[in-house]
Amino acid sequence: MASPVGHNRRHYDVLVLGAGMSGLACAARLHENAYFRGEHRLKVLEARNRIGGRINAVYVNGHRLDTGANWIHGIGTKDKPNPLMHILPHKRYRQLGGQVTFRPAQTTSSAIQHGDGVEIEPTQHLDTGNVRLHNDLVIPSKVAEIMMNAVWPMIDSLHETAAKVPEHEAARTTMLHAVAQNVEFKEAFKKLPQEYHLAMNAMPQFIESIEAAPLAAQSAENPVDNPGMSLLEFSVEDFDGDQVFLQDGYIAVIDEIAKPLVEAGLIQLDTQVLLIDWQHSPIKVITNNGAYTANDVVCTLPLGVLQNHLKATAPKSFFKPDLPSDKQTAIKSLGFGTLDKILLVYDHPWWNEEPYTKIFRKGLVSTPFAAEPNATPDSLLGFTDELAGIELHEDGTATPGLRDLYVVNLHNLTNTPALSAFVSCANAVEVEAMSDAQAGGIVHRALTSWLGRAPPTPDVIHVTRWAADEFSFGSYSHMITGLSETQHRVAFQDPVWNGEGGVLRFAGEHTSRDHFAMVHGALLSGWREADGILAGRKA
Repeated sequence: MASPVGHNRRHYDVLVLGAGMSGLACAARLHENAYFRGEHRLKVLEARNRIGGRINAVYVNGHRLDTGANWIHGIGTKDKPNPLMHILPHKRYRQLGGQVTFRPAQTTSSAIQHGDGVEIEPTQHLDTGNVRLHNDLVIPSKVAEIMMNAVWPMIDSLHETAAKVPEHEAARTTMLHAVAQNVEFKEAFKKLPQEYHLAMNAMPQFIESIEAAPLAAQSAENPVDNPGMSLLEFSVEDFDGDQVFLQDGYIAVIDEIAKPLVEAGLIQLDTQVLLIDWQHSPIKVITNNGAYTANDVVCTLPLGVLQNHLKATAPKSFFKPDLPSDKQTAIKSLGFGTLDKILLVYDHPWWNEEPYTKIFRKGLVSTPFAAEPNATPDSLLGFTDELAGIELHEDGTATPGLRDLYVVNLHNLTNTPALSAFVSCANAVEVEAMSDAQAGGIVHRALTSWLGRAPPTPDVIHVTRWAADEFSFGSYSHMITGLSETQHRVAFQDPVWNGEGGVLRFAGEHTSRDHFAMVHGALLSGWREADGILAGRKA
């Protein structure tokens, strides 16, 4: 257990603010040095009553549900491995295999229309409405393969394009425009029968679920995001190798990194930072549990929290004095979006039974990442008209339309009888305002329309709410067209010196030039700042 709150005032050589991946990585790296194992040398302050930050899990009916990060984006190669691969305590991970895609269905909505909007009924009272037979709804494997072999190569080629063009050009090019001009996207329409063009129109918005960033204004959570993400989002030098799902969850990784810190009593929970006064040395950190001082302070608070403190409506200043202009500009210029999950937990995995397995067999196709699909799909991809979407047409025009809904079969991955649907950006904020039953109703009705019959209702529905979380205000960062530049991430890597020996540093995924929005980016940023502190001690 991390230690409970102790004295009101403490002085340390280093204070690390935040016990997410970057904060724990920084503190653990320092703790490897004998000096920082001495008394009053190191302390980690965490506002939550747990460690992990945006990595977390809940337990429902005895099953672990990962509510935050799940993926390792590139396991790396033998010569350049992803550093997470050396930390994984269990090393159970795999690529997602088979997927089944459903065409848009003609449905009669089961929602009740009111003058002030639509009220989604709880799942146990659903009237699923009239749906077409499932034989018309599953996209056949051969057709789905054409779509699959367009979407993933499209994303790969967008990364290649982003790497080739000058940075200023990528920063001014919307991702939506880049997709519209993409050869793989255009060629797909030539290969697909006309009846599948509508489904292909909606495919590009899958990028929103990957990046937690909007393609256009209608998906934006905040006005600053209205231009949508830029092509610069893909201008990174990331790790090669498979994109894999971490089957034992990131909590095991967090516990592994935090273990020596917890054993030494260096993590203090329930301690929210209210003010960082860096004008004198030592730097003073005011919290709800009193004041702390340190020569070095490493701020790992999420970008969403920093942005919230810089809002004109913020009750009081968070930094005293205000941060240098380059840091303020960086905080305001980067995007920060939300990716939420609607988790439906059942008493058994009904999708492994007939008639559902028969339905799936018609459309099961292997993803580009896996040699062979499983007998049952690892994921389902379909559409809903209950959430706002974007359709990008063959001629490059974009219109409001259907929203794609990506659902992961957790039973195949973690042996949990659950399905996990992903919602992002403005849709995530909309879903967070609903009850769990209302949000689950959207997924249940989507499944009903895809399958041509109502599946069993879930025993439990759990909805994540990262945008409403006061200690994150979202999920991870992105690049906004015409506003975000690489220099804004790099700006965080320059420490703030107060001229009296005090140093304020920043870590977190948003401070990583090439690994932002990823767990290993947070890990590497924590190591970076720890190494900077250690290098200063040797100088």
